[in-house]
Amino acid sequence: MNTTAIHLVSASVAVLLALPALAAEPKKPRQVKVAAVQMLGYDKTDVPRPGFDPSEAVVQYIQTAAKDEAQLVVFPEYLLGRISVPGPETERISKAAAADRIYVIVGCWEVFQDGSFANTALLFGRTGKIVGKYNKVHAAVDQFEGEPPWSKPPTGKNADWFVRNDPEWIMKRGEGFPVFGLDFGRIGILTCYDGWFPETFRILSLKGAEILVWINGRRGTVEDFIVKSAMFQNETAMITTNQAYGAGTMIGEWPARILASCPEPREGYVTATINLEQVRRARSNSRNLRQRRPELYEAIIRTPADGVTEQN
Repeated sequence: MNTTAIHLVSASVAVLLALPALAAEPKKPRQVKVAAVQMLGYDKTDVPRPGFDPSEAVVQYIQTAAKDEAQLVVFPEYLLGRISVPGPETERISKAAAADRIYVIVGCWEVFQDGSFANTALLFGRTGKIVGKYNKVHAAVDQFEGEPPWSKPPTGKNADWFVRNDPEWIMKRGEGFPVFGLDFGRIGILTCYDGWFPETFRILSLKGAEILVWINGRRGTVEDFIVKSAMFQNETAMITTNQAYGAGTMIGEWPARILASCPEPREGYVTATINLEQVRRARSNSRNLRQRRPELYEAIIRTPADGVTEQN
């Protein structure tokens, strides 16, 4: 047998050996059913109070979502309050997620051993393990002093005052926008005020997120026009949540369709099935994502010294 024949035989054997592995690769699901919860828990400036543990209600909704055959259930920002991670609250949620083999996303103030804290979205996997965290990047501060506006915190205040009045001035801010690979697709998480910055949605989409999960804890309603615009421009689906003193918990899919929502400020729960195949087809054929001109986008990473938009 000549050298060429040997090489052809070797290549054929290699292909045959690879076939079982290729056949074993799981296909990405064409759709996924998800759930979103609008409920009350701890709020932005709350400190722990005896006898109040929202994780117990979270477990009940996890069980409801699992019975509805949802693969992911999402809760609002701040919900679990100021907790250690891991801790009793997360252990309770871990057990529920593992029992029902469901992904869970829920917000909390994650308190570290040195007393510092972050506005954290916790992602629980199907085994109950915390498989991801997202720390809020953009601080939603409520008070300021001096000029330019919103650039300096109130003076003469101690840490306890900030915790009880304006905690995002002193929280540990996130340093990036991670994307998480789940068994049905890739998701990105953003928190409340992050959604008022279009860069957040675009970065997560460019990093491969197919579903954007936007958790909130605020009065008023999560803006459906932002949700629709973000889905349309970034070729993604979206899940939003809010606490029940607000509204706007919803599930949407590309291009700009709201599948289910909680339009009133009261406790609510919605489920819907997202067409992932449609999202993936849009992304693979996207003109928008391929015809960007990032070499011309320098202005969006500059902050004018006077805080006023440049004229040219």
